Amino acid sequence: MLAGCATTGGAAPPGEAAPATLTLATGFAIDDLDPLENGYWGPEFGYVELLMRPERGGEPSPWVLSGLENPGPLTWVLTLNEGISFQNGTVLDGEALAALLTYQLTGSPDFAAALPGATVAATGPLEATLTTTRPAPNVPALLADESMVPVYDVAAYQAHVASGAPAADLVGAGLFTAPYVVDSLDGESMQLSPNPAYWDGAPALEDLTVRFVPEVSARIQAVQAGEADIALYPPTASAQTLNGRSDSYFVTGEPTGPTFVLEFNQRAAPFDDPLVRRAVYAAVDYDQLADEVMNGLYSPAIGLYDDARPWAEKTQVTDAAQAGALLDQAGWTREGDGPRTRDGAPLTFTMLTYPQQPDSDTLALAVQSQLATQGVAVDITQVPDITSVVEQPTGWQASVRGNGFISFGGDYVTPLVNSLRTGGPSNYTGVADPELDALIDQLGVELDTTARDDLLRRIQQRVAENGYLGYLGIRLPAVVAGPAWQGYPVPISNLWVDATTAPSG
Repeated sequence: MLAGCATTGGAAPPGEAAPATLTLATGFAIDDLDPLENGYWGPEFGYVELLMRPERGGEPSPWVLSGLENPGPLTWVLTLNEGISFQNGTVLDGEALAALLTYQLTGSPDFAAALPGATVAATGPLEATLTTTRPAPNVPALLADESMVPVYDVAAYQAHVASGAPAADLVGAGLFTAPYVVDSLDGESMQLSPNPAYWDGAPALEDLTVRFVPEVSARIQAVQAGEADIALYPPTASAQTLNGRSDSYFVTGEPTGPTFVLEFNQRAAPFDDPLVRRAVYAAVDYDQLADEVMNGLYSPAIGLYDDARPWAEKTQVTDAAQAGALLDQAGWTREGDGPRTRDGAPLTFTMLTYPQQPDSDTLALAVQSQLATQGVAVDITQVPDITSVVEQPTGWQASVRGNGFISFGGDYVTPLVNSLRTGGPSNYTGVADPELDALIDQLGVELDTTARDDLLRRIQQRVAENGYLGYLGIRLPAVVAGPAWQGYPVPISNLWVDATTAPSG
């Protein structure tokens, strides 16, 4: 996995080192630099920073902050690193930090929902104090989440909004503190350059380009042609096609949790019946998906979390006999190897996939084959924007979708609140369970670690008993890299670029 340092920027003059450059090809386009609408892309590509940094072990570390203290159940003291300015030259101090957090508590629905009624005040030159209305043990993870508090100049942003100027004018506005500055942005690419006044030292790259390439094969071909250094979101199946090549490499990292959820619309037949939901999860062969279908580049899913978490419960077990018995109990019977029917109608449903994550198709095809042995028929339909479909209460039955139960910042409370609590903003499947709600609410304010672990186990058991949710596998995060980047350390939380990112050397 070692390669000599190289560049996509052309040959250097004799006696001089080649400039370090990076071109990334991604399947997702970035519309603009509005921190409220699209700020979550910024930490991934090095032009926005966060107050805390996600870590593989689960506990975030300070990033723009130098420290985060919890002196009382309702109090958090945030201290900034010294010498930080926004790219427009404005100093980031305690007042600006308090303004940022206060603005996000009103402008970001997710942050406001996570900390209802919270207030913030500047309490020192580089300090702000966050006061919550209830204990919030997940504050560090919230501050490490790209969708919660991207660090930006609130006063400058408010002036932009008041002016009525278009979001396109935010390019060059210098709202952020990060190592790279966005110089241009259009429908095809984003061009960035190093921030000469970056607070944490000189950025390693002299040039950074992000290309928006929706078609996955085109992203990989761009690497092979030397037009890109790294292709993001490659299908796992592409690993085999790259064996023996010297122009592109399938590079993997370590997973932090299950990847693709198999979710059912519980408002619609046949998944309004918990027996059917539980039967389908029991019929899926998780070992086969990981070891055979995905060629060992997945780990088998055991439930909502991976077994590295001390509180993870193994709630997903392949049991064909139990699957059949549950379907029989639900009234879906079969004769011999024929299809299951009830009142003369076959047991069939449609499963959605989406092109941005090609593994969703591969997994869906395998599940389709596995369920056929149970007499259950599955139609697979690919949709261009899967979230826009599943967020509707009607019009869909099942989907295979990338969605984790550990947030970008390592938070396990907010995903449960959003996706499984009654009325949660991402509760697309329609779960409505007062007992589960009570467990999630208790988890959100429990400061004792042992008690939180117990609550997490009870939540997982409740989810499994009712067939509320399940995962198909744990994908090893991967990219396709060119020769100069084959030693690229695939990061957690899609943090593709930071100030230290550089070619292998």
